[in-house]
Amino acid sequence: MLAAFEAEGLDWGHSTPPARLDVGRMYGTEEVAVGASRDLARALLTTAPSAAFVLWQDPVYEIPGDYIAHVPGVGTVKAECNAAGAPLIALKDVIPFFNTAYGSARTQTEDNTAGQIRQHAQVLAALDALIRFRPPVPAPA
Repeated sequence: MLAAFEAEGLDWGHSTPPARLDVGRMYGTEEVAVGASRDLARALLTTAPSAAFVLWQDPVYEIPGDYIAHVPGVGTVKAECNAAGAPLIALKDVIPFFNTAYGSARTQTEDNTAGQIRQHAQVLAALDALIRFRPPVPAPA
């Protein structure tokens, strides 16, 4: 995974780049170009396809932030986000998922809004489970 960060030329700010990435630790960079999170996600999916990750890029002026979460075997969530990294999913996209008749009939395919919301919920639930059972973060050396 570290190779993906280096390949994308991400700046580690005022700190020295880590020798390795630790499970459960949050890493950040200083300012990067708009869209750098999408580029990093593509690089991570290519170089570390078995890795689960969450990354986001803060909004810039009128440009919304990017949120990307991936859990191997479950899926990927791509959404706009706020400055705290919380994904923003439009209410009009969520309502059909909660309509039982519509939802049960249409959530079996991924080519519809309710199916996409269902898949997003599965990815976010898998990430929550991973976070709850992650090993303790080692102290910095």
